[in-house]
Amino acid sequence: MPQTIHHHGIHEHITEKGEHIVSKDCRYGDIGHWLKKGWMDMAHAPAASLFYGAVMTLSVLLVYASFRDQPIMMFQVATFFVMLSPFLATGLYAISRQLQDGEKPNLAASMFAWRHNISEFALFALALGVIIAIWSRVVPLIAAVVKSNSLLIVDPDAGVMGFLTSDAGQTFMTYFLVAGVFVAALVFALSVVTIPLLLRDSNIGVVQAMILSFEVVMENKGVMALWALIIGSLITIGIVTFGIAMLIVMPLLGYASWHAFNDLIEIDPKTEIK
Repeated sequence: MPQTIHHHGIHEHITEKGEHIVSKDCRYGDIGHWLKKGWMDMAHAPAASLFYGAVMTLSVLLVYASFRDQPIMMFQVATFFVMLSPFLATGLYAISRQLQDGEKPNLAASMFAWRHNISEFALFALALGVIIAIWSRVVPLIAAVVKSNSLLIVDPDAGVMGFLTSDAGQTFMTYFLVAGVFVAALVFALSVVTIPLLLRDSNIGVVQAMILSFEVVMENKGVMALWALIIGSLITIGIVTFGIAMLIVMPLLGYASWHAFNDLIEIDPKTEIK
């Protein structure tokens, strides 16, 4: 069984394979440091950053075009982006790692960075898929409770605003946001360092990585709560701007999250399994 030893400011973890991993406390000011480093990575990898940002922009536009007259589905799919954002940012983590190692950004390599640990990445994707599947069943229940299903957009030109300005739509959004924040917080706690750790260490299992991720969040509740709020707010801005802001938001958050991981987690090179 993995062991955890707590000291002031640091928390030592011994994995089942004997690796020594240290998680460290962080401060509120570190968030600005992560974002600054993320911005610098964007400047050093403009082409890759634009590619990943454009992919997210296109995805948001396709969702809007597909569900313009189905606001409940639109908001449901929008939360999928928030929940999947750590997984979608895998390539960005890889770009940041390349820059950190003094390498030239390699877009093709970053797109397949998960291949060296494919089984654990697949298990993590499955875990997120289960949470999303449950969430996809919760949203219709919320709509049924507040009778929002009866509120169909009669005037297509009114779009989502016709839904948001209605009484039923506002009631739905209240329940939706409360439940959505709870689910998104759970996903954040389980994933904040999981994928970067799977990229960094191919010897750690996904379950152990998620447990460590949750422990890191509990060790830094205030800072992690603010970091999650910033991530959620920026992704929301990216969505409500029809994806245009995602050109900057997605790469910035992806790179910043990698630097957050580096400040939070350290693997003892003496115990690392090659």
